[in-house]
Amino acid sequence: MKSYFNLNNLQESWVRKIFLTTADTDRKFFEHLRNDDSVSPNVHYYSLNEKGITSAINYKGLQHAEKSSERALWFASLSIFLTAFGLFFTVKQTNLTEIQSTSERINQARSVQSAIEFCEQNSGAQDSGLFEVSTGKSAPCDQVIRNYKKERSVWDKIQNAFNF
Repeated sequence: MKSYFNLNNLQESWVRKIFLTTADTDRKFFEHLRNDDSVSPNVHYYSLNEKGITSAINYKGLQHAEKSSERALWFASLSIFLTAFGLFFTVKQTNLTEIQSTSERINQARSVQSAIEFCEQNSGAQDSGLFEVSTGKSAPCDQVIRNYKKERSVWDKIQNAFNF
């Protein structure tokens, strides 16, 4: 182990302290299997005990979980980027649609204003020039005045109540 991992004496002492069993009551991850006195220097063989095998399996499971979480983070980052990209173009398209529809909204406002003026002069007329969206029929003047009459502020209501 010392030569395989290029450990110095302090590092080897640390590995033995953390991973090797010194007593049956103090079970670590590795156990001393045997000594080989036939070679010089003496060679020690170690094996994983059940606690070490469980830890190795858990470590492999942890590696798999880390790999899965890295993939999940990558997909989440990609989806955030694509969402931001789509949101940018949605806002841009909304602005362009708003600019494009400005003239139509102006024409609609003119039509409503003309219908209001017509209906104020001819309050009983059945054809105001505006059409109901739900039926497609011409809206009567009393409906146009009811729907489009200007809202008065609270101050205007107070003034009218006291005849200022």
